[in-house]
Amino acid sequence: MRAVLAPDDPRNPVPRVGDLPDPVPGPGEVLVAIEAAGINHADLLQIRGQYPPPPGESTVPGLEAAGRVVGGALPERWPPGTRVMALLGGGGHGTLAAIPTGQLLPVPENLSIEEAGAVPEAGLTAWTNLVAEGGLQAGETVLVTGATGGMGSFAAQLARELGARVLAVGRDPGRLAQLRALGIDETLTAGPDLARQVRAATGGRGADLVFDLVGGPSINAHLASLREGGRLVLIGLLGGRKEEVDLGAVLSRRLRIVGSVLRPRSREEKTRLVEGFASFALPRLADGRLRPVVEKVLPFERAAEGYKALESGGTFGKIVLKM
Repeated sequence: MRAVLAPDDPRNPVPRVGDLPDPVPGPGEVLVAIEAAGINHADLLQIRGQYPPPPGESTVPGLEAAGRVVGGALPERWPPGTRVMALLGGGGHGTLAAIPTGQLLPVPENLSIEEAGAVPEAGLTAWTNLVAEGGLQAGETVLVTGATGGMGSFAAQLARELGARVLAVGRDPGRLAQLRALGIDETLTAGPDLARQVRAATGGRGADLVFDLVGGPSINAHLASLREGGRLVLIGLLGGRKEEVDLGAVLSRRLRIVGSVLRPRSREEKTRLVEGFASFALPRLADGRLRPVVEKVLPFERAAEGYKALESGGTFGKIVLKM
């Protein structure tokens, strides 16, 4: 098979496409011919040597993909030719992948294969951290940071469908306008006065939950945006890994901070999360209430260009590789 390979020199992290042996599905796995796969920041970290795959997972990058089943377990549930999208611990950026059946989702008929390749990682990360970790309830207010990217734009839509009031945060006015076109009506501008904007929007109360893709220096503004007893789920470090935080304010305001990563969770836990997400999200993907945002589709052999585009920023939605 063809696959994205680690760079020869991690100091110059430019991925290359080369040949690898075809994967062999194990018990409870199917073999999928990959047709499209989203690129995520985790993939950038992996090719730099900063985010190795969990033990037992493919060393090929790629945490989400879509394609067609070509063999493996449960042929009565996943017969050859079935269009599927999948959450992976690795291996999505190859032309074939062996995938646990519990991490497969059927592709709604109205989604293109490129759109399907942009759903699983964004969708399952949003579901896990809004619902399982964040405990978001209908009627609550959630602040979604990094909302103009592929992950954040899906999280904002999902939170809306869960019945929450969504305050979506971004920096670029043009991309915030694109977000409003998706039905996310309340957008705020990232910056030092974010907490003031949130207080103004909530009558001085603050948000119940922050979905934090950014971390770094921004985390203090995000914490200040919370109501007393509010929750922050930290799932990304786009703004940096370290920052000084006033723990006295966290203590006195009874704030809760949860760190969350999806990739290293067990197959059993991923299966439970996929089942919950599928039950809620698949009908909404099928009728258009949820829509993955694809910024750019590139031929697989130009994977390095896609990685570079994501690293440079400035995209609204996902960059997808087409096999």
